[in-house]
Amino acid sequence: MIKAILDASLTSSPFMEHLLKFKEGSYDFGRVMRRIMMATAVLVIFLFRKPLMIGSFATIGLKNTQGWRNQLQMGFLLSTGIFILYTFFLFANGNKTLHIETKSFSNLVFRLIKILLAAGLVGCIEEIFFRGFIFQSVLKDMSTISAVGFSSIFYSLLHFFKVKLLVSSGFQPFIGFFVIYQSFKGIVSNLNDILPSVIGLFLVGVVLSYACLRTKSLYLAIGLHAGWVFLMKTNNIFFDHVESSTKWLFGDANAVTGVLGWILLIVTLILIRFMTKVSIDGKNTARTG
Repeated sequence: MIKAILDASLTSSPFMEHLLKFKEGSYDFGRVMRRIMMATAVLVIFLFRKPLMIGSFATIGLKNTQGWRNQLQMGFLLSTGIFILYTFFLFANGNKTLHIETKSFSNLVFRLIKILLAAGLVGCIEEIFFRGFIFQSVLKDMSTISAVGFSSIFYSLLHFFKVKLLVSSGFQPFIGFFVIYQSFKGIVSNLNDILPSVIGLFLVGVVLSYACLRTKSLYLAIGLHAGWVFLMKTNNIFFDHVESSTKWLFGDANAVTGVLGWILLIVTLILIRFMTKVSIDGKNTARTG
């Protein structure tokens, strides 16, 4: 039904052509399905909060507590600092070459600001969903380690629940089911290829869950997440990735696919342990001095 509506709008709306990236008579319906599933998940969460036993934003870790800005800042600086260190190792080994893709200085500044805003939005939305709702929901019925493990593998695998499926205009009644089938099939058939990324993203989920546990809030995790997204996007502007025989160590263009990236994520986990403290009343807070 949604595809029929989109097909009809393509003939009369240049905006929809641009939005759907309609080229040569086709567009990616897999991308459309990902947006549909995200919107549906958010809608279900807000409409059925009580049956799903989901509390308010304050109960999931977004309450206006003292020091929340410091937690955001600390998370952002920690993740960007570790990522810069990772990039330095790759640059020194020849896996990264400097290649700035920009038309002008003003264009560069505009792109960086846009990336920063997008990173903040992505960090906030994904942390509310994964650590705010998913992680804290399973934490009620599982041990802490099991909840961290389950939510982290769910977070990791969901990144690969996607498929690029080009479709042309025309009635296709089962296209949505076909996209979902191809998404599951892609994970199973390409498991060996995506395994390094699955491990890396699993560790990312563990780090973010631990940040949530240590601070009893989402602010540190949001800062960490936003910092990683910001540096990954800006890396594409400043550097080109060069494949090498040490791919197992340095990974590919994705930062979490090599052993070095995994080690630095574990280092980040340890630093979070020492940069946060448990107060007398049992609540975790970020160190500010």
